[in-house]
Amino acid sequence: MDIAGFHMLLQNESTLVSTHTAVIQATSQAIQAHGGLSTPFAGDKVLAFWNIRNLHSDHAARCVAAAQELQQATHKLGLVVRLACTGGPTTFGSMGTKTQRAFTVMGPCVPRGLVLQKLAKLIPFGILVDHAIYSQINISTQCRLALVLPLGEGKVEQAYEVIGGLQQADDEWMYQLKEKVLFCK
Repeated sequence: MDIAGFHMLLQNESTLVSTHTAVIQATSQAIQAHGGLSTPFAGDKVLAFWNIRNLHSDHAARCVAAAQELQQATHKLGLVVRLACTGGPTTFGSMGTKTQRAFTVMGPCVPRGLVLQKLAKLIPFGILVDHAIYSQINISTQCRLALVLPLGEGKVEQAYEVIGGLQQADDEWMYQLKEKVLFCK
């Protein structure tokens, strides 16, 4: 999750704690309501994951539903959030040293999510999903191809915009985007 203007929010001490608490509450509620878990917050960053404690065949759809719910809840707070949903095999558990441990998730979908989150931050999309999520979600969740990311060695990753989010790109902008090549390292 990325909150647009989060650094400006930090400068307003009178509303910082109440706004951040409201965001944490909305985020936690959205994730938990759809059967997900999350790591502790780091500023406006949080990593949520599904299929860890309870297996759900619709875990991808649950992730997207949580993202949509979170986007609507934060919009009511006057905030714009951009989110990325990625899928794939992961390793999870309590990791770290003897003195500093945390429950976390690692795997190829985690850095892919960071890439999509950065792109969602730079491009006016609300929610981006990778092909792994797109291929698993219900047809009733409408998506459109948004980006093709070069991965090297002739491989590409497709990213899709979830239609119905609050920050939809217009079709003219999408056409112009197709004329450009975006690289993200």
